Amino acid sequence: MPAFAVDVLATPGLGLAILAAAGLVAGVINALAGGGSFLILPLLIGLGLPPTVANGTSRVGVVVQCLSSSWTFHREGVRDYGITLRLALPVTLGAIAGALLASRFDDVLFRPLIGVVLVGWGIVLALRPGRFLEPPPEPAQPTWRSDLGALLIGLYGGFLQAGVGFPLLALLIPALGYQAVVANAIKARLVLIYSLLALPIFAFADQIVWREGLALGAGTMIGGWLGARLQLKAGAGIVRWAVLIMVVFGGVALLVSA
Repeated sequence: MPAFAVDVLATPGLGLAILAAAGLVAGVINALAGGGSFLILPLLIGLGLPPTVANGTSRVGVVVQCLSSSWTFHREGVRDYGITLRLALPVTLGAIAGALLASRFDDVLFRPLIGVVLVGWGIVLALRPGRFLEPPPEPAQPTWRSDLGALLIGLYGGFLQAGVGFPLLALLIPALGYQAVVANAIKARLVLIYSLLALPIFAFADQIVWREGLALGAGTMIGGWLGARLQLKAGAGIVRWAVLIMVVFGGVALLVSA
């Protein structure tokens, strides 16, 4: 166990405070763009949790953040529930399969897998950030291709979650033509739906520590509300900046830490 983890676990209140603060930051990041789990997963592992348990525990914060963001968007009239319902089934089917697969992984295999995936996201974001930012001139109708894309995105999200917001934004903005703020609202609802169904899978596999998860959720609840409010006031421009910031800082940090 890392020395940092031993120090923090010797004073549990400090660890929970760190998780709540990190959850607030991650909640804002997830509501604005995505990639908050790039911060949370390494932190949970650094606090001494096995990688599989860190993966499961992080879902508690995701559920609370998406619930907070979704409710904020709903109250402000950003709804678009038709496309949410259309994509919810394939996303959820994929997520359940991904969660079942992740819950059966051994920690020895899961630790390097997390590193490979996160570094891979760093490369993708550094090379092609623009794909998440600009909608086409005319919106497109969902087809079997978008359903297949949603299924594969759900599979990834159920398995690992980290960075799932980026392919969802890629599906909703350049592929289907939604503006960034609306796309973020749809993204939050889709992740909320599949996370609610994936969470019991990790709980049944005993891969959630609830005290840490709830501390994380306390932060993500505030962060999700704040991130939704920021983009509702500032518009799509702040979403674009948030994605670019995650590209520059998140992607580079992942590549350097590898």
